[in-house]
Amino acid sequence: MPALLQEARPAEDSVSRQDSEEARWIAASLGGDEASFALLVRRHEKRVFRLAGRFFRRPEDIEDVAQETFLTAWRKLTTYRAEAPFEHWLTRICLNCCYGRLRKEKAAPEPLDPNLEAPRRDPTARLEVQGLLQQLAPEDRFILLLLDGQGWSVAEIAERLGWSRPNVKVRAYRARKRLRKLVEEDIEP
Repeated sequence: MPALLQEARPAEDSVSRQDSEEARWIAASLGGDEASFALLVRRHEKRVFRLAGRFFRRPEDIEDVAQETFLTAWRKLTTYRAEAPFEHWLTRICLNCCYGRLRKEKAAPEPLDPNLEAPRRDPTARLEVQGLLQQLAPEDRFILLLLDGQGWSVAEIAERLGWSRPNVKVRAYRARKRLRKLVEEDIEP
């Protein structure tokens, strides 16, 4: 066996051990074992909080979305099919929770991502961009945030949200077109 493959094997074994451990926790959770589900929560909570933090600024909003994500996962655990990793299923639930909350919060504009770097020449540009993004429909902000803010590929979005790749591309095209129109309207005197 080549040395490179021998070095890679421990990582594969670790991943398969983690997957089988997770599969046991899922099976136990399906049987009503809350302690096993708590282990799943502990394993994935950082990822869920990080993702929710990309959509919301206030810690209480992030916590609410994370809690809603895990409650939904607990209630819908019977719908999980192990065709894809559990984290993908959970990510999709979290995205749906974020998306639903954004739809409800249309009225209160807030910056999408406080960690975005503002251009060095014009410190107000960041605020202007965030203001323009807030004028978009939640669906448009959502797709632009995933593609441009999170850096997800079309394939990743399609896989995690269960959309077709052409659907992702069309949504992104339309969202960018609407944003471009807003920018042009903002520039015109």
